Amino acid sequence: MNADAVPSADWESAGTRAARHPEDGRAGRTKTALREAMVALVLEQGYDAVSVEAVVERAAVTRAAFAAHFGTKERLLNAVVDEFAETVAIAFEDADVEIEGGRLSVLLEQARRSHDVLAIIVRGEGDGEPLRRFARRIAEVLAEDFDDEMLEAGTTPRADRHLAISMWAAGLTAAVGWFIDAGEGADPAKVAGEVNAIAEHGWAWAAGRGTVST
Repeated sequence: MNADAVPSADWESAGTRAARHPEDGRAGRTKTALREAMVALVLEQGYDAVSVEAVVERAAVTRAAFAAHFGTKERLLNAVVDEFAETVAIAFEDADVEIEGGRLSVLLEQARRSHDVLAIIVRGEGDGEPLRRFARRIAEVLAEDFDDEMLEAGTTPRADRHLAISMWAAGLTAAVGWFIDAGEGADPAKVAGEVNAIAEHGWAWAAGRGTVST
């Protein structure tokens, strides 16, 4: 994973985004069926092989309903990813930073519960757009944290702000993918602790070359 996964634009603070309201009624059920069908088919066939006809058949909805809600399979896949990314971001923002592994452990738990969607993201389906969208949403959350920490400490960044946030967002995205690949035996708190330590102390420390003063 490289920092190019996160476009170097000005990220909107996560706290400024409006909370999403859960969908209900017939339209909500139709959208849910289409999203679930898309996920299942992409996992089975790969995104490029999935047709709109296959999606509407799997979802048991009409082509007109698909056109009304999403229009294209690209928009449907983006909707799947955006919903997942928002859920992860909210869980990350709301988590208690004092728990073991910090908020990252909560993000990992959320990712484990949504394994299928994450698999689509990390393997680069849809020409990598889901991965970029997910990393961008994570960057928005991290940007708020980054700015809050500098404000609280009264400091200014020693490195370019966009570069720092891009690298951390890309690193977190890669860590989530690694965690899922590691299977059920991976402990989210332990993995989160290691990721946080690498971020704080650097790669030399992770390789056993550096030391940490106490």
